[in-house]
Amino acid sequence: MNVAQSSSVSPDEPLFTRLPEPSQAPVTVVTPMMALPPSLTPKQLLTHLSADAWEEFIYEWVMGLKEAGYVDVVSMGGSNDRGADVAAFLTAQKTDGVWDCFQCKHYERALSPAVTFPEILKIHSAVAEQQYKVLPRRYVFVAPKIGASLVQLLAKPSALRSQFFAWAEKNKDRIVVEYQGGMLERALGLARVSDFSRFEAGNLDTILEQHATTPYHVRRFGTQLPDRPASEPTPPEPAPNEARYVQQLLDVYHEKWGCSPASPAEAKVHPRAGRNLQNQREAFYRAEQLRMFARDSVPPGTFESLQTAVYKGVVEVEEDDFTSGWARLKAVLAAAREMQLGNNVLVQVVDSDDRKGICHQLANEDRLTWVQGADR
Repeated sequence: MNVAQSSSVSPDEPLFTRLPEPSQAPVTVVTPMMALPPSLTPKQLLTHLSADAWEEFIYEWVMGLKEAGYVDVVSMGGSNDRGADVAAFLTAQKTDGVWDCFQCKHYERALSPAVTFPEILKIHSAVAEQQYKVLPRRYVFVAPKIGASLVQLLAKPSALRSQFFAWAEKNKDRIVVEYQGGMLERALGLARVSDFSRFEAGNLDTILEQHATTPYHVRRFGTQLPDRPASEPTPPEPAPNEARYVQQLLDVYHEKWGCSPASPAEAKVHPRAGRNLQNQREAFYRAEQLRMFARDSVPPGTFESLQTAVYKGVVEVEEDDFTSGWARLKAVLAAAREMQLGNNVLVQVVDSDDRKGICHQLANEDRLTWVQGADR
């Protein structure tokens, strides 16, 4: 991570561990003691992260690089990271195949060449000692601040190579203590035939722009969720994944109006059941759309947490005695519309149809039942 570690480690150790017009009215001036402090931008917040949190942020970013074609991304940081904090694999062979390496550095000062040279040596040593089978396709230094001298050097791979070997020669007496038993010679031998254009520095503005498209951005920076896409039309006929909650509704209509419990078509033509069925299906699809929105916009488990909150808020209503399944359905949906949903980030975009639809998702899993004792 932030302090260069010895590469003299056993290859048997495990590798992986989103101006008013002027007024004539009196103006109230807020004193500095009363004024709220200005909020920090995501870029400013990143400078205050710990080294571990910075690595987590980079892991989140790399996880979101869908266009890169990664089959897996792992965090490998630690005292024996062998020159790789976050590794992204392009094949199932992982570090035995094509892979990219992201080395995380979080310092108050801008990252300089002097900090990167030991890392370049470390990754060559790891491959020379077969701790990794091949060098990464890309080796990306990621830091909140990248010094101009390093940016310029990375833009000239031949100069980077030359300065790296000059550093190694100047510090040979010190680094040979870390790389004993011929390890230094083997690492430098590999470096002499290595393509130094693989080394680059991540651009923080680009990283933040790409991170904003991941499900982790809102939670990490407290930003607003993106706008939800417009609702798509509800399919005219129920799909197989609607079977159970639709059947529960048919049981309600059978009990209340005598509609066939086995025929959605009969319920559709009933003047009241048909309208209700359409409304409930639209709500179900609205909630399904929220589920998909959550998958792409917030961390895993956020939507499921919202479902659980709705369930806990309505289950005691569902358990009450009612004269009919219709009365129970109406009471539960009303409770869902009125309940407080806590501090789940999705509350920003949830509407009343989402709440109703979540109830039908729960009914689809038999966690809620409208006609008690119905066996269909």
